[in-house]
Amino acid sequence: MVFCGISRNFSLVGEGQYNTIGAFWDEMSDLYGMENLQGLGYLWQNGTISYAIGLKSGVIDGANLRITLPDDNWVTVEGKTHKLKEIYDCIYQKGPLKYEIETFSNDGNCKIKYYR
Repeated sequence: MVFCGISRNFSLVGEGQYNTIGAFWDEMSDLYGMENLQGLGYLWQNGTISYAIGLKSGVIDGANLRITLPDDNWVTVEGKTHKLKEIYDCIYQKGPLKYEIETFSNDGNCKIKYYR
C-alpha cells in the first residue's frame, strides 16, 4: 500500500500532539472534507512524531510524502473520537508502533489501523 500526503512534525511533549494534530486535521478538513481524509503517524523519535494527511482516494495537492506501507498484519480499533487518548493508551500498552492510520467521521467516530 502506498500513502501520499502532506507531512509535518509534531511534538509529543505533554501529549500536546492531540491539539496540534487536531488543528492540522481541521485545516485539511476545511479544504477536503474530513471523511475524504486519512492520517498517517510514523517515525516517532526524540519526542516528536511525523504525521501526514492524505486523501483516501487519489493524491492530495502539495503532497510531500510518498511512503510504501505493509499490506498485511494491521490491527484495527474503532471508537469515539472524544476518547482518542484512551484508545491510544490501550494500544500503546503493548509497545510502540511503526505506523498508524487514522480516519474520522463527522458523526464523532474514529478508526485506527496500526502496525507494529
